[in-house]
Amino acid sequence: MQLMFFADLNEYSDLTRREPQYGYTVVFHDHESYSSTIPSGFWLSPGSIYKVDLSLGKEFREPPPAGSCDPTRVNNTYGRYEENSCIAQCRDDVLMEKCGCVHVSPPHPRNVPDKYYRGCTLEEWATCGLRAYKEWVVEYSNVNKVKTECNCPATCTEIAYKAQLSSSQLSKFYAEEKAAKLPPGYENAQDVLENLLIIDILFTSMQISEIREIVTYGWGNFLGDVGGVLGLFLGASMFTIIEFIQFIVCAVLKGCCGLNDKESRSHSPLYNENL
Repeated sequence: MQLMFFADLNEYSDLTRREPQYGYTVVFHDHESYSSTIPSGFWLSPGSIYKVDLSLGKEFREPPPAGSCDPTRVNNTYGRYEENSCIAQCRDDVLMEKCGCVHVSPPHPRNVPDKYYRGCTLEEWATCGLRAYKEWVVEYSNVNKVKTECNCPATCTEIAYKAQLSSSQLSKFYAEEKAAKLPPGYENAQDVLENLLIIDILFTSMQISEIREIVTYGWGNFLGDVGGVLGLFLGASMFTIIEFIQFIVCAVLKGCCGLNDKESRSHSPLYNENL
């Protein structure tokens, strides 16, 4: 699959022109999941052709008590539950609480019917939203503080696309050929090299790589190890433990009820079996 982007530098604002880079931030993710360009993504600049090799991977995590994922979380206002979508919903909740609006309304608000989200107007965003958003970013980015507002455990099933990129500059001859098809305001090959970006996307393999969390040491292993240690150092076994319990019970009955040893042994199933 080949994608072509035209940056259209003439439409950039004065504020955007001051940035050290221009172009696009591209993220590869599943169509049902939300992904942010802030923690992930690739910067791609016009004037180049990029080759992207994709591979699909899945990760399965264990729920408590062995793991830390939450199987009850399936969907949220940004689609299928993932850490990024949970963080985005947390951000919206903070903005709604402080300003009564969010930057952009989430795409799936019906997944959380008990909450309401409204997009900010330009005036609301300028007077309250932007300030509240910056405060939230500083608060959430503070690694020395425990995150109490955003409780976003890992998802039990995660789908991720791993991408490997390589690039090359666009050919001058190719730019001259495309110059005849430029929109108004652009007229030569240099305009093509400054605005055109091409991405070739392909899968390196049709196989899916899976990573699974598996409990390798459970209660069965623990009890087996404890029994082995007891048997090695104390010579204890299951029958020894039963006889010990029987001895305690008989001692209690003898002390409380005046039961003699002969009577207590007669009530023992091991004693009767030996007879």
